[in-house]
Amino acid sequence: MANSFGHILKRLRERKHFTQAEVIEKSGLDRSPSYISSLETNKTSPTVDELEALAVLYSSTVFDILSEVKGVGAKWDFTPNPDIQMMFSFYGALNVDRKKIALEFTQFLAEKQLMEKRMSEITTERESMPIAASLAADVWSPK
Repeated sequence: MANSFGHILKRLRERKHFTQAEVIEKSGLDRSPSYISSLETNKTSPTVDELEALAVLYSSTVFDILSEVKGVGAKWDFTPNPDIQMMFSFYGALNVDRKKIALEFTQFLAEKQLMEKRMSEITTERESMPIAASLAADVWSPK
């Protein structure tokens, strides 16, 4: 079957010119090279963590691999701007732990920006209030 899970994993490995032993070594999987053969011949399936490690090694994503297995393709024509392409490239080169850190940091920055926007709106709102209303807002606002 051309789009079998094993066939896709083998094609991705061969595209990188890796041997099965190199895949084990570079991915950090605690398995033998024969395990990669078992995956590629559909005799076994990887865990989610193993699939993530293989996807990273093959410069792919779990989503892309599973989408190809299921024959699901994007139904839109989208080319991200160069900054987004660069971010994806950097992100794809990270190991699993650093990807988690990168996502947490990005979330932190987004939340910080939202908080700053809200604080700015509150400050602008208070500056436009009459003095008596502003004092009442200070007295009744939670600290």
